[in-house]
Amino acid sequence: MKKITLLLFLSIIFSVNCVLAGRTVIVSPEIRIIERKHEIPSLQMEMIQHFLNRPKIVTPDEIEDMGYIVANAENSLFVTQGSKIYVRNLYDAEKGKKYAIMRLGQAYRNPAEDEEEVLAYEGVYLGESTVEQLGEPTVLNVTSAVREIGTGARLMAVEESGFPKDFYLHSPENLDEAYIVALLDGTLSIGKYQIVVINKGAYDGIEKGHVLAIEKATRLIKDKITDEEVMLPQQQVGKILVFKAFEQVSYALVTKADKPINQFDIITVP
Repeated sequence: MKKITLLLFLSIIFSVNCVLAGRTVIVSPEIRIIERKHEIPSLQMEMIQHFLNRPKIVTPDEIEDMGYIVANAENSLFVTQGSKIYVRNLYDAEKGKKYAIMRLGQAYRNPAEDEEEVLAYEGVYLGESTVEQLGEPTVLNVTSAVREIGTGARLMAVEESGFPKDFYLHSPENLDEAYIVALLDGTLSIGKYQIVVINKGAYDGIEKGHVLAIEKATRLIKDKITDEEVMLPQQQVGKILVFKAFEQVSYALVTKADKPINQFDIITVP
């Protein structure tokens, strides 16, 4: 997509008499039309595609409505591709409908010490299944298995979603008490082109395409000359691009990292 901006330059009406090589030149006002092309950066889809089509976030409200495996046809501890599973609480099932299979992982919470509210849970992807026979329990066929699938695993309908290849970057007007609450690769620090979870979502006005800044918190040091305590200001260390927003949390891709990015780093408007 290209955005064309017309810049109109209007000169104040005037006449200038210039004598050039014996000639008098009259300079008159005129309108100049300049076309400016705005290059739109493209998101590298291979980095985020599986986050778009495989659910990775589960809210507390969603857990209550999710189907769960009660048994399998082989009566085994775990099942693999081609196995049949029996699922309860799958009230929106239709024959042939696809469901992702997952287990609940870590809880995402706000970093405030006095706030224990769970914003969402990590949904650890195990595989996929297709509805074969309706009923209670519903019978599904496991079409793929990337991890062990056992009794109690949850199911969520697969919804194909995408992200426009070309889009305009923008930022919210303000953002309060926003933090990175999880690093999805399980390490203590990450860098450019890795995924983070922030504690703000659609309820806070966050949407895909938002560009946000990453900052390190203020730091208290001691001045060795005066022996006074000095508070160092917050320091911007990178930027993120939101590519999927849930109700209270969002996924974002780190697009710039001048220093290692850590859990509970501050997120602000750039």
